[in-house]
Formats: sequence, structure tokens, C-alpha cells
Amino acid sequence: WDKWEDPFRLTMDAYWKYQGEKEKKLYAVIEAFAQNNGQLGISDARYVNAIKIFFQAVTPIEYLAHRGFAHVGRHFTGAGARVAAQMQSIDELRHCQTETHALSHYNKYFNGLHQAPHMFDRVWYLSVPKSFFEDASTAGPFEFLTAVSFSFEYVLTNLVFVPFMSGAAHNGDMSTVTFGFSAQSDESRHMTLGIECIKFMLEQDPANVPIVQKWIDKWFWR
Repeated sequence: WDKWEDPFRLTMDAYWKYQGEKEKKLYAVIEAFAQNNGQLGISDARYVNAIKIFFQAVTPIEYLAHRGFAHVGRHFTGAGARVAAQMQSIDELRHCQTETHALSHYNKYFNGLHQAPHMFDRVWYLSVPKSFFEDASTAGPFEFLTAVSFSFEYVLTNLVFVPFMSGAAHNGDMSTVTFGFSAQSDESRHMTLGIECIKFMLEQDPANVPIVQKWIDKWFWR
């Protein structure tokens, strides 16, 4: 893994500066939304129920991803892959926090938004994302990268964040729109980490090809 290079070649100094600028913009919008009672501008009451599903499902998933990449980053031998995994771990924790902050405004006015970790362990429809991430986290570091950085980020993250944020904008929820697009800009790095790690594993040994192919088939359809 010493030969693997992060395609973004992002230093920690540049990373903190880049993320800090995004945070300032994000929290300015969240604050403005709260001060102007943005919840009164929601076009359809059913949208709040969609927010509840999103909050209960996605926020705990972000935290599980944070833990998974922290483990991967700790055990990689190459500095490039280690730093990239650690940056993604910090990203995922940031997403968990910004989602909580953005949606906490609704918690003042609507029921069902205050127990995401409790709901995540008990609501039947959340067993699907829960099982995906718990199984990926215990599958081993290379399969975890294939499952999350490739299959999950490429397929589901783009399906969730981009259309959901368009729907949020349509419903007048600019707070959710802003945190969604703030998170989506991180996802481009996450997807690149996944594809570059898979490419690197395939280049190391022809015997890796059927193993990685099996992982891709498994996690793509999962």
C-alpha cells in the first residue's frame, strides 16, 4: 500500500481549510432558516415524515461509516490510503453532526425526530441499512472499502443525496438542501477512494480479480 497514491493529494492543512469554509456557509444557512421560522414555509406536511425517515436512517449510518473508516485508517500500512481513510472517517462524523444540527430545528416543532439511535435499533424498515453497514464493518478492511466506498457511495449516496435535496428545495427546506450539498461534495472524494483502492487491489495479483468481483456482485445487489 506504500505505492498507492491519493488522487486528490490533499494535505491535512488544506483539508481543514476546505472543510472550514464549507462549515461557515452551512451554519449560516441553518441559522437563517431557524431565525426565519423556516418550518412554516414547508409546502407539504407529508415532507416532514420524509425528513423523519431520512434522519432515523441516514444519520446513524453516517456514524457507522465513521467508525468503519477509522478502523480501516488505523490498520492500513500505506500513508496515502491511511490518510484518505482517516479523512473519510472525519467526513462521515461531520455528516452525522451536520444532519443532526440541520434537522434539530424541526425537533422543536414536530414529534418523531429526537430518538434516531433508539429508532435505528427498533424500526423494521431501518433493519436494511443497519444490516448493510454492520455486515460491511465486520467483513474486513478491503471488503469494507468495496462495500462502502464503491458500492454504497456510487449507487445509494447519489440516489439519496441528489434527488432528496432537490425534493427538499421543492418543499422550501433550504436547511436540508444546504447540508445535503455540503455532504455531497465530500462524496466525490469517497467514491474516488473506492474506485482507486479496487483498481489497486486488482493490479497487485490476478488472483484478486475473482475475489473483488465477488465482493462487487455481493454488495452492489445488497
